[in-house]
Amino acid sequence: MKSTDAPMQALVVVEDDPDVQFLVESIFSVDPRFNAADVAESAEAALEWSAQTAGPGVVVLDHGLAGSLTGLAAAQQIRELAPLAKIILFTAHAELKSLADEEPAIDAFLLKTDSTQLLPLAQRLTGLGALPT
Repeated sequence: MKSTDAPMQALVVVEDDPDVQFLVESIFSVDPRFNAADVAESAEAALEWSAQTAGPGVVVLDHGLAGSLTGLAAAQQIRELAPLAKIILFTAHAELKSLADEEPAIDAFLLKTDSTQLLPLAQRLTGLGALPT
């Protein structure tokens, strides 16, 4: 199967800052193999969406969110609802890296200051690889 024939990856952005939501959606919009399926401001909203659908392919998850659950705390619950999803903890908090590395539900950790690496990371995690040029 050619990479352009790969199945569409549903993208869920869990982020309470509208500017960062827009940034993430813009980053993924350059790759037609990703479809922005949902934007949630809280982990609770993302969990509700995941429970009602076939589940996302990629979850870009912030740590500090609206609602009572942090991204790190919600990762395991998201994994239970969407076991095949690739979960990227995308945060401004570098001190969370060691905790994220210890959490088996988190597939990758990326600082928001490294946002240019977000799409290549998701492409690698999903096995899609870079878009053919």
